[in-house]
Amino acid sequence: MNPLTRLIPWLLVIVRALLAPVAIWIAVTGLPEVLWMGQFVVAAMSDWFDGKLARRWGTATPGLRQADSIADTIYAFGIAISLWVSHPEIIFAHRWGIGTVIALELLRYPLDWWRFGRGASYHALSAKLFGVSLLVAVSMIVMFDYAGPFLWISLFIGLLSELEGILISLVLPTWTHDVKSLKNAIAIRAGKT
Repeated sequence: MNPLTRLIPWLLVIVRALLAPVAIWIAVTGLPEVLWMGQFVVAAMSDWFDGKLARRWGTATPGLRQADSIADTIYAFGIAISLWVSHPEIIFAHRWGIGTVIALELLRYPLDWWRFGRGASYHALSAKLFGVSLLVAVSMIVMFDYAGPFLWISLFIGLLSELEGILISLVLPTWTHDVKSLKNAIAIRAGKT
C-alpha cells in the first residue's frame, strides 16, 4: 500500500486542529475577514476529504476516526473563541444556546470515557447536519455580521445532535466508530448489524 494513502488523511486531520489557533489569531489581530474565511474553507475541506479519502483507500482506522472527532472538537472551540473576539454581540445574544451545546459536548467526553475508556467517534448524520448548518451560520456571521435565524437553527440541530450522541453512548454495548444514528446503535446492541 502506498504510504501516502495512510499519511494524507492524518495530515488533513492535523491541519484542521492546527487551524483552530489560526482562526483565533486572525480574529484577535483584526485581519480581514477574507483570511478568516480562507482558513474556514480549508478546515471544511479537510473535514470533508479526510474521511472520504480514508474510506476510499481503505485506511479509515478507529484511531484516525477518533482523531478526526478530536480535531473537530478542537476546531469548533477555536471557532467559538474567534467569533467571541470578532462578533461578541452576536455570541452574547446566543450565549444560552451556545452554552448548552458546549455543555452537552463536554458532558459526552467523561461519559464516553466512563463507558468505553476513550472518546466517541460516531460521525452520525445529525452531527454532519450540524456541521453543515454551522458552515452556513458562521459564514453569515463573518461575511455579513448577521446571525439571523441561521445560528439559532444551527444551535437547535446541535442540541439534537449532542443528545443523540449521548444516547448512542448509553445504548452501545462496546466502543464503535461511525455509528450513523441512534437507530443504528440500537441495531448494534440487538446484534442485528
